[in-house]
Amino acid sequence: MQINTNLEKQDYINAYKEMCLFVLKRPLFASLIMAVALATTIIPFHMFPLKMAGFALTILITVCLTTLLYRTGSLQGLIDEVRFQQKVFLPAVIAILALSWLGFVVADVLIAMVGQQSEVQTQLAAATISEGLTSTSMLAAVLAGAIICIAQIMPFVLAYFCNGLNVSKRQGEHIWLALMMRSKTFLAFIPVAQLIPIGLIFNIDTTGAMILLASLYSTFLFFIVFNIEPKQAEKSQQLTIAEQM
Repeated sequence: MQINTNLEKQDYINAYKEMCLFVLKRPLFASLIMAVALATTIIPFHMFPLKMAGFALTILITVCLTTLLYRTGSLQGLIDEVRFQQKVFLPAVIAILALSWLGFVVADVLIAMVGQQSEVQTQLAAATISEGLTSTSMLAAVLAGAIICIAQIMPFVLAYFCNGLNVSKRQGEHIWLALMMRSKTFLAFIPVAQLIPIGLIFNIDTTGAMILLASLYSTFLFFIVFNIEPKQAEKSQQLTIAEQM
């Protein structure tokens, strides 16, 4: 198996192109993963642990469906794939759920100790946040979004590939570090991270959409890293269209 972590600018662009073509050719697939992301997004923040677990499941479903459709052209063997990958995702989802609940409890205790803010203070804080949405804060939001994609979502997707391709944990860590240390990888996730400031501007929760796109893009990026080819019939069709153009 060939592993290529020395990705060039064109590789990152090709991952976006392949991702867009893949989604446009499968509207039902696109609708399904968007519905999963939306279902997680509408979970209220007072159920934060459940919301975080939902984001983890969004990554799982997105990567699993995309990989199967890309490699085989169908969803046959989906149950077997999920069953095989559960040793990667089940502990992760449980850990996220547990840690989120712990953080939630700690936050409740701290809030109780400090005391609730008055209504006036809350309104002043909201006004300050609204006025603080400057270009600098927007840039910081984009950078933070890109870091989240690289430091949290990308290794989650990589774990799926390592388990499926029988790549050791140590080798997987080397692959992640090699990609993370490349500035081109960080820049490649900037378009996805743009969803964060868009959400701040329009006062909507775009976290689910960002996680969905980051998971999808990471999947196509690792197709290149691990040299995974699409279904042969689909590949031949793409070559024919390219030749006609």
